[in-house]
Amino acid sequence: MGRPRPQQPRSSRPSKPPTELNRRQRGARDSPRRRTCPELTLSKIAKIAVPILGALLLASCSGGSVQGTAQPTGGPTNSASASSDAALPPGVPRVPKPLDTARFQQDPCALLTSAQLQPFKLGNKPGDPRKVPTPSCAWYDYVDAKMSLSVTIATDRDGLAGLYQRQKNFKVFEPLKVEDYPGAIVAGALDQRPQGVCDVEFAVTDKLSISVQTNLSTPDKATNPCGPTKAAAAEVLKTLKATN
Repeated sequence: MGRPRPQQPRSSRPSKPPTELNRRQRGARDSPRRRTCPELTLSKIAKIAVPILGALLLASCSGGSVQGTAQPTGGPTNSASASSDAALPPGVPRVPKPLDTARFQQDPCALLTSAQLQPFKLGNKPGDPRKVPTPSCAWYDYVDAKMSLSVTIATDRDGLAGLYQRQKNFKVFEPLKVEDYPGAIVAGALDQRPQGVCDVEFAVTDKLSISVQTNLSTPDKATNPCGPTKAAAAEVLKTLKATN
């Protein structure tokens, strides 16, 4: 039998202190298992956040919106249809049917023909057209007719509504009707009817009016100064109705 192998003495080298990893492993074994939340990846966060942000943006945009039908803005408008839905101040009469004056704004003297001017003894007199500041035409004869007659498409004011709003500033404001269209006899600072001057303005749309003025130089000019004015206004209205 051989000699027994001598036993190696146990190393007296101190054992290594437990590392941090060992401590964590022991702690995981010794402590009860804790419930952990699932990790949120960037894709999951995006799926949650995008719908919420979209809803917030939609709410902020819709808070200041105006309900109703959108209306076109800018650009030319038809003189007859532009006022069909326009709001009028209380007491201002509406026209029975808007009349388009676009053609006559280019040729205002066409509002009265030679035949229509004949009763005023102005049938053989050429009209004097003007486009500034507003479309107008005037006929003069102080020898035979002893009068002047002018027609103005009042594109520079707000139709009959404008007259009603300023009626307190007029010396004369007498509502009337030319055929079935509302109008008024008007005079500014002075009432010149005793001098044979009369101005009749009548509406052709709710936002546009036509002024007809006569100036008489006859001996009886103060007797019925507005008679010829009303008659001429009725003829202008006949022209407009025939072309609408």
